[in-house]
Amino acid sequence: MLAAQPRIETAAADGPRPDEHPGGRLSRVLGASLVALLGVLLVEVLFETWVQTLLATPYVNDEGNLIAEGPGWPKQVKNGLYLTLLAVTLVKVLVDRRWREFRTPADIALAVLAGVFVVAGFVGGSPVKLIGEAAYVYLRGVIVFYAWRAADPDRRRTRAVLGVVAAVVGLNALIAIWQTMAGRSSYQQLGWVDMTWARINRAHALLDHPNHLGHFLALAMLGLFAWLITRSGPVRWKWWVAFGVLALALSATQSRESTLGFVAGAGVICLLRRGRWLAGTAAVTLVVGFAAAQLAISPENRSELSRRLAGVFSALDLPSGAERDGFCVEGNEGCDEDGGNQIPQREVRVLYTQQGVELWLARPILGYGVGQFGGIVAYQHDPLWYKDARFGPDGFRLYGSNEKQVDSFWLHLLVETGALGALAYLVWLTLLIAPIVRAAWRRREGAHPFLYWAAAAMTFAVLVACLAPSLEDPLFPAQLFTILGLAWVWLRRESTTTLEKDRD
Repeated sequence: MLAAQPRIETAAADGPRPDEHPGGRLSRVLGASLVALLGVLLVEVLFETWVQTLLATPYVNDEGNLIAEGPGWPKQVKNGLYLTLLAVTLVKVLVDRRWREFRTPADIALAVLAGVFVVAGFVGGSPVKLIGEAAYVYLRGVIVFYAWRAADPDRRRTRAVLGVVAAVVGLNALIAIWQTMAGRSSYQQLGWVDMTWARINRAHALLDHPNHLGHFLALAMLGLFAWLITRSGPVRWKWWVAFGVLALALSATQSRESTLGFVAGAGVICLLRRGRWLAGTAAVTLVVGFAAAQLAISPENRSELSRRLAGVFSALDLPSGAERDGFCVEGNEGCDEDGGNQIPQREVRVLYTQQGVELWLARPILGYGVGQFGGIVAYQHDPLWYKDARFGPDGFRLYGSNEKQVDSFWLHLLVETGALGALAYLVWLTLLIAPIVRAAWRRREGAHPFLYWAAAAMTFAVLVACLAPSLEDPLFPAQLFTILGLAWVWLRRESTTTLEKDRD
């Protein structure tokens, strides 16, 4: 996630010595195990879908599309890693006798949020098993956050994990640039079967969706930018070259939400730093400039963006439910131009939001129950979840989309858990980031890059979740909560150092 690891310059940065832990050798073994498991998990989620595709046997479905459904064992490995992390984290906290550290306002808010999920599930009629599965998907990234806090890794181990992930960042960036230049053949040579993104010239490298790659690269770039502007001396030109390569790769994905999220995150970093606006302007110019250049040279990208923008206006002009019976969409096969019942193509995200708001207004407090609307758990529990009569006479209208999830995390959360669930989630995120922002603001020039990175990553996450199910997908939460976890580790060490100085 970071192309260059920050140099920790204070003696306290390595944290307490292993022999200071009450658990002694056992504590050291558990800490090393947690860091190793976290490293494996971060790599596993980055390669999971590609490995599944390579091991799949492609077939043509009823709609005539070539599908590659791989074996399920990579997902089982991932879930096993999460559960193992949870178990080792609990043991580590008990061995070190650090349970009192996990009673912060953010920890309490998380418990309240979990309680709201349970109540919303029971009120909405979700079975106990479904509530557990949905809560796990909503909150599995939290396991990563607590594992980093419990592990309390030293500089060497932190750099080792981030170094491995940085290598994966670089690999994906180079592949994305290759894909945008070489075209369809470069996707096929990697084993990809679905050419949806190749046809519109959007790179996704070793991940299964251009937006997933965009999120990954943008988070890495925010980390690199935070490191660049906290350097006390001059920054070597090679780091700006590395940043430029990542910006070029980001433009190859044409993930507009990732580009906007990076711009917002970079602004937060400069605001907290209260300076380095020139560097911030240079970084944003590179990112926006490459994205614009990609549009300029790629007719496919321009056509796709034009289609999507036109679809937004069409959906606002002809909202969900306002179409006539028996309508057909312009450009679709079998839609007779002379039939007089055509409607323009509309952006499905807008149509989903229009329906979702209506559903929420009908059940504004606790929603329809976790695991019952628009998420991967709802799909796995019932592939026809959208036909639920509670969502309307004809159910929730998908308008031909074959996606398994609605495209907005916040819409999904709001409909399933109501205003109470959405408010509890936002309060929890606020309490997670508040101590980091306060520390970064107080220290200004002396703040560690992890603090700036975490604040920018949280801004990025909140914005991107408006347009993507990112906060509950298999990839993004592990990255986000790694950044937040490392920032909390740094805060704990600074607090410990301050107390020791006060005693002296």
